[in-house]
This record gives sequence, C-alpha cells and structure tokens, in this order.
Amino acid sequence: MTFLMTFSNNETVTLPETARFHAWKNDTSYLSVDEDQAFYLEAIFSGSYQEALQSAKANQQTDSQPVNVLAGLLASADWLTLDDHPDKYYRTSTIVSLEVQSN
Repeated sequence: MTFLMTFSNNETVTLPETARFHAWKNDTSYLSVDEDQAFYLEAIFSGSYQEALQSAKANQQTDSQPVNVLAGLLASADWLTLDDHPDKYYRTSTIVSLEVQSN
C-alpha cells in the first residue's frame, strides 16, 4: 500500500507504508516562560505507517479505512518530514488530499 499526498501547490508526495516519516507539532511551551522567545518543534511521531497502525491498534483506535490512521496523525501535526528528504518540511495544513494506492 502507498499513500499519495497532494498539497495546495499541486506538489505530490508518495509515501510507501514502510517509509519512515516524522510528524511535528509547534511547541508553545515558551508562552509560559517570561522572556524566553525561543520557538521549537516537538516530535509527536517517528516511524512508518505500519508503526502508526500498530500504535492505533494497541490503543484500540483502528478504523476499517487504512487512510484514517494516517489522516488522523497528520491532522494532529503541524509539519511532516520524510527520512529520504530530512531537510524538507511539509506544512500539514497544506495537504488537500490523501489517497491510498494499491501496489
């Protein structure tokens, strides 16, 4: 199984179910610190779709649609990076479609 993400600029990214990726969330803990204006990202997931699916099953949060696990994870994240392009960050709010493609 492979996932196809299409972004608002029409760029597409193919994510095989075994490819490792990282989901990041904006860390807003600096808001409670007086003069510290540092901005950071917090990793909320590192692994493959298969690992995300195992985690969802362990928490009894699975769904009959495999894309729902990935869609839920991406909806919780602000940024996405892929292991094969670790220096390129994708803003998850710019994903306009997520499809499952059979191999």
